Amino acid sequence: MQIPRGFSFRRKLPTSSKVFLSIAVACAVASFLLVRGGAARAGDGAITGPAIDVVVASRYIEAGSGLTADDVRVIRMPVAFAPPGAIGSVDAAVGLVSGATIAQGEPLSVSRLGRSALAGSVAAGRLVLSATFGSIPDGLTTADRVDAFATFGGARPYTELVGEDLRVLRIEPATDSFGGGEGTVVTLDVDAAAARQLLQADATGTLALVARGVGPTATPSPSPSPGATPAPR
Repeated sequence: MQIPRGFSFRRKLPTSSKVFLSIAVACAVASFLLVRGGAARAGDGAITGPAIDVVVASRYIEAGSGLTADDVRVIRMPVAFAPPGAIGSVDAAVGLVSGATIAQGEPLSVSRLGRSALAGSVAAGRLVLSATFGSIPDGLTTADRVDAFATFGGARPYTELVGEDLRVLRIEPATDSFGGGEGTVVTLDVDAAAARQLLQADATGTLALVARGVGPTATPSPSPSPGATPAPR
């Protein structure tokens, strides 16, 4: 079979296809230039802005946990990506309490963490207890030491000591107690035994506080025995 002179296997594209191809090439070139320009601006900080120190969780933290230095670490993060109220140093995070579970790597902020109002106010092993007292001394302050008494009703009412030499941490304004009577909520520094007695008394009786004397007290002289002759002066 002879191929006629001047015949070509190349197929000519129609004019419309050439137009579409040219448009596609132009769009590809424009997209490339836009992406490269955006990456350059991001590298220069034009989009993200300056970076700051942000504390993140170095491991999973359960809700209600107190943070230690091992729980957190600091990373650099663009300001635009940092959460509102972000914590910027480990020292500022240590001692705070997580209000919810925190995932590893999650940035920490003041909205997710808090500090106990009673942190540092009680010694290790001591307990903080709030109870409603039907009677407290006038002018009682957090500088006073108190004893707690409980009065129980019934056919033969009686009163007993349920807490001795307790430190007052907080005194709330008078409120209506659970039983409907007026009382004052007082927060105390107690040990485990006093806490158990106070809680039982608060549920079944009426509590009252009495203030202890402050300052040095004179030691009374021993009374002479009956029939003894006083020593000469």
